[in-house]
Amino acid sequence: MPPPPAELAAYVAACSDGDPVALYIEHGAALAERLVSHFPDDLDLDGRRVLDFGCGSGRFLRHLVNAGTGATFEGADIDAACIDWLSEHLPAPHTAFRNKPTPPLDRPDGHYALIYATSVFSHLTDTWAAWLCELHRLLCDDGVLVASVIDEAGGPDFGEDPWEEGRIGMLVLGPGRPWVAGGPMVLHSEWWIRAHWGRAFDVLAFHPGRRTVFGQAVVVMRKAAAGASPTPELLERLEPGEPREVSALIHALRRATEEHVVLNTRHDEYSRAYSAEATRRTELEAENAELRLRLAKSTAELAAAGRAPQAALILMRALGGRARMLGRGCRQFFESAG
Repeated sequence: MPPPPAELAAYVAACSDGDPVALYIEHGAALAERLVSHFPDDLDLDGRRVLDFGCGSGRFLRHLVNAGTGATFEGADIDAACIDWLSEHLPAPHTAFRNKPTPPLDRPDGHYALIYATSVFSHLTDTWAAWLCELHRLLCDDGVLVASVIDEAGGPDFGEDPWEEGRIGMLVLGPGRPWVAGGPMVLHSEWWIRAHWGRAFDVLAFHPGRRTVFGQAVVVMRKAAAGASPTPELLERLEPGEPREVSALIHALRRATEEHVVLNTRHDEYSRAYSAEATRRTELEAENAELRLRLAKSTAELAAAGRAPQAALILMRALGGRARMLGRGCRQFFESAG
């Protein structure tokens, strides 16, 4: 596959500095190798289908389609530009398709043997449970889900240093933040993942993000034994007898209040800035009006000055004509008198 355009490569936060295409390829290769190392040893993908959920412009796909697994890869993403580019350049039989922000995906039950989602659940706020249930539906029996989440390793970047397991469950920061500003960020603790995600999957491993190329924790899960399909309500329900649920909710409320205070402060700053700009606009409009008057006056004076030489020439011609008439009259007088 050729490298994607720089603007698509730069969608990946880790590749936003320096040469985005070079970082996209080099970092993607290291991440893909690390991702594969987390696959269960008994996972056989030969002749089976794999979904890259949140594939972007194929940072992982470009490496995994050539990894010799024998699998057919599909990529899904909400970004039209990424999917358009992948659809043009992803080699057959591998494909990519665009998904909506909410489930379902247009694929049948049990369609995939493996689904991986990197840097996806680190941004999902209200739809995380619905998407987990959808990925559960899409996996075949004993299918594997591998997902990355922001854990303790990312805590210092988001004001959680030191990291305290008792106050972090699923912590949402910046809900509603636009994607051009990085989108919302979601932090997870291992106990919370095991408690909530474990209702739909058997959590095989939780690999912490500290000192790894991912910088995020990697959660490896297998679809739980056949039974009732999980619901979002089931996954969202508080874990009975777990006191950290309450302390995490209290901390989440505290962080939300802090964000609200910051937003209000910025709102006041913006209001003052807008007021100052409005005053300055009024002043500039008055200055512009004065300048327009002066310009009109100067234009009139310039036009008058431009007409003055012509008027003088006409007057001189008129006086010259009168002088000639007087000269002729004088000659005629003296001639008649002589």
